[in-house]
Amino acid sequence: MRRRTVLALGALALAGACGVQAPPHRRELSLAVPGPPGGCGDGVAAGFKSLVEGRGWARAVRIRREAGDGGTALARTGGPRTDLVIADPALLAACALARDPLLVARAVPLARLTGEWEVLVASPDSGYRTFEQFAAALLRDPGGPRVAGGADRGPEHLLLGMTAQGLGADPRLLDYVAFGSRAQAVAAVLDGRLALGFGSRREVAPHVRAGRLRPLAVSSAERLPGVDAPTLAESGVRVVYADWTGLIAPRGTPGRDALLDLCRAVTGTPGWRSLCDRNDWTPMWLDGDDFSQWLVGEARRTALLLNDLGLR
Repeated sequence: MRRRTVLALGALALAGACGVQAPPHRRELSLAVPGPPGGCGDGVAAGFKSLVEGRGWARAVRIRREAGDGGTALARTGGPRTDLVIADPALLAACALARDPLLVARAVPLARLTGEWEVLVASPDSGYRTFEQFAAALLRDPGGPRVAGGADRGPEHLLLGMTAQGLGADPRLLDYVAFGSRAQAVAAVLDGRLALGFGSRREVAPHVRAGRLRPLAVSSAERLPGVDAPTLAESGVRVVYADWTGLIAPRGTPGRDALLDLCRAVTGTPGWRSLCDRNDWTPMWLDGDDFSQWLVGEARRTALLLNDLGLR
């Protein structure tokens, strides 16, 4: 089966932040979480708040749900309160769909913090025993296999599009079934409503061990412990992709270096490492100008992929 090469959404450096001295004390931080609740950003925001307040690096961290794509939070400039915004693939997609260059024109990228690898799973009764069988079905009829995932135009939708591109299938014809969360998508495969779906290792591993789900491929560069499945790259699809989470700030936010020191300090604590372990998050530290350059490229690739999916 002939496969085409497709670029993943950016290289993912899997390194933690280097240790730094305690950052300057802040009176208050505001942390905006765009999009619907239930995503990885909620856990990152809660963990960030707990560690910053617990270490006394700020008197209070206020978490608020930001309606829409986060543009409102990024439009704020300066003031007595420092605003930070959770960034992730869904934010990039929302900005691309709105044709809003907010990441270039209005954002101060701080750091990419962590991410989750995706696992393509099938119901044991589905007939899909290997990724090759799924790939053959997708090439035969791109709209044939119905694949479950989280929100429309979210990370799983993007990953399915990249997988189709890598196989040489038309991404505009895909049958992607969006659920309110990735966990709901996994539940739909478990109860037989759908044959295929994407989930994180944390969400699918217990069901894989119990034989309730069959893993077909993982989106990481290397195989994942506890999930007996090849990587997409091993299967002929040149994609390495994670549902990543980072922090950005509105243009005009003062003290970028101090905010970077705060991010480094948080991710260098034992508490952060424990949080990542508990949630099966992979540290994906990238900061400052490197993160800024990566983010611009990621936004461009997301926009192009949404065009190819016929969604933009």
